[in-house]
Amino acid sequence: MSYLAMLTEKFPIRKSAAQKEAFRAWAVEEMTRLGYQAKVEKNGKSDNIVAGDPEKAQAVFTAHYDTPASIGLPNIMIPRNMPLYFAVQLLMVGVLLVVAFAAALLFELLVPGTTAAPVVGWLVYMCLLMLMLMGPANRHNVNDNTSGVSAIMETMALIAPEDRDKVAFILFDNEERGLVGSKAYAKEHLEVQHTRLIVNLDCVGLGENLLMITPKLAALQPIYPLLEKALSDRAAKDEKRKILFFPKKGSACNSDQKSFRCGVAVMACKKAPVVGYYCDRIHTLWDTEADEGNLTLLADGLSAFAAAIPNNSSQEEEEVGNF
Repeated sequence: MSYLAMLTEKFPIRKSAAQKEAFRAWAVEEMTRLGYQAKVEKNGKSDNIVAGDPEKAQAVFTAHYDTPASIGLPNIMIPRNMPLYFAVQLLMVGVLLVVAFAAALLFELLVPGTTAAPVVGWLVYMCLLMLMLMGPANRHNVNDNTSGVSAIMETMALIAPEDRDKVAFILFDNEERGLVGSKAYAKEHLEVQHTRLIVNLDCVGLGENLLMITPKLAALQPIYPLLEKALSDRAAKDEKRKILFFPKKGSACNSDQKSFRCGVAVMACKKAPVVGYYCDRIHTLWDTEADEGNLTLLADGLSAFAAAIPNNSSQEEEEVGNF
């Protein structure tokens, strides 16, 4: 059974304290079985799962393991069409405002002469916002982000023992509450926050276009070209899927890579006329699919990248020789 199938069956929802604890216990046990040193690290109020040593690794592969709340509104990501992206965000806010206004109007009709209607509307709006973050658990979370967690586990299984010290892995808690887990980790690990190449996998399961969104500082990392080459070489063997590279400027992707200065976002998208690249269905009951071929491509590419990274000792010798 693949990691995706197993996680979808055994840990489909990872939102409550008990659900997260059960998943963390499994994850640490499985990572240990694969030969890694794994632990749960308390950062602020979040419980992040860490395998390897991010302080010594040259690259860190990440994904968030928590799953979202839902009040029925989809979270549609449009990473490369900024006007439409902002229009969708405004539309979401507009829907909440309409509901809040309707509640205020109804209250005024039920209580004639009241002056509290605006307060009622504001309270309804704030309650809806809180429900979007901490409300009822979404029941189906295959793409967001069981796909990213599964790709991380597949990558861990593929990396050869001699290459494992070059990389580390983190599964972040509380991404759905505003990147809380990754922000807390970054605050406590400033060297990782400022200098490590972070490759974050979020919603990588649905869509034949795998987008890699890279800030300038990440692109300047000496090992970054190795990442692009490893993924490009693997994608060249795939007739269905493509790896596409975009700069952070002009892109929108709200996930844990934003907590790190050299954070690279990886996500899967479909493509449509006018809209361009988009990711839909997440935070809804229709988040029931992920393409295992996407996860295999990423795991193959990332493990090849790990193999291509020179050992720290080799880099030091090269620097001495150049001097």
